[in-house]
This record gives sequence, structure tokens and C-alpha cells, in this order.
Amino acid sequence: MNMDSTELPEPPELSEEEPLHSVPTVGREESEGVLRLLDDAIVKSRRSRRQIERNLGWSQGYLGSLLRGRIGLKVWHVFALSRELGIEALSLFLTVAPPRDPSWILQQLGITLEPAKPEEPGEPPLTREDVEVLARKLLYEELTRFGLVEPRPAPGYEPEPAHSR
Repeated sequence: MNMDSTELPEPPELSEEEPLHSVPTVGREESEGVLRLLDDAIVKSRRSRRQIERNLGWSQGYLGSLLRGRIGLKVWHVFALSRELGIEALSLFLTVAPPRDPSWILQQLGITLEPAKPEEPGEPPLTREDVEVLARKLLYEELTRFGLVEPRPAPGYEPEPAHSR
């Protein structure tokens, strides 16, 4: 059998003394993460677990057992609860196990992004001095408009120097 990177490793051998839940399994953390997200979504929905169980046709306490890990989480649980809560199941999976290369998702969906167009050369950026001049001019115009400063004298006018007595 040819082993490629998409195949899961063989499960570990169990000894007779070792309980099943003590063996680390692939995806345990991810499953617990999905359960936490689902529990958060239930709280945010402001609906009781019992109401959700009724709508899904589940027996009383089933949802609590599922969220506490007493019942193994299956993919159909995620889809059923996602639909009931009005959330996207895929977002739960991507939140707890984001792809190493996010562009992979776009490739799988057949979406190709156009390369970013280079910016057209425009005016050169303002220097610090340019910004200071503009700020002073604007501030002066606004203060003059509100009558808080006197208008500037005409160009070419120089006030007489103050004489001391």
C-alpha cells in the first residue's frame, strides 16, 4: 500500500490495562475546539439546549452529553447543529484547524486572484514641513472665520517695530 501525505497514520496499539480515552488520537483537540465553538454559538443564540434538542428530534440530555464528550462527535452532529443555529459548518472546521496555506481554499474552489496592479505614480508624498504648513494655514483660516484672530495684513505690509518707553 502506497502511503501518501493524505492518509492517516495507523492507530496506536492498546494494552489491556490502558483505557481507550487515554490514548491520544488525531483530531481530539480539533473536536474539542468544534464543541467549544458550538457551545458558544448555543449560548449566543439565547436558546435552551432542550429547545434545540426538540427541534433536532434528539432526546433530552443528548446535546449536553455531546458537548461534554460523553457521546463522540460526528460530522453529522456538526452539520445538524450548524443548520439549527444558522452558522456555517465550514467556518467551525476552519477556525479550529486553519489550512497551512489559505490560498489552497481558493484553489479548491477554482477561484484565481488577479495579481495586484501596481499603483500609478501620483504626486509625491507630502513632507513633514508640507503638512505643518497646511495645518497652520487651515488652523489660521478657521480661527479667522470664528473671529478668534485678526486677519493677516496685506502682502508687503510690515508693521512698525514696537518702541519701548
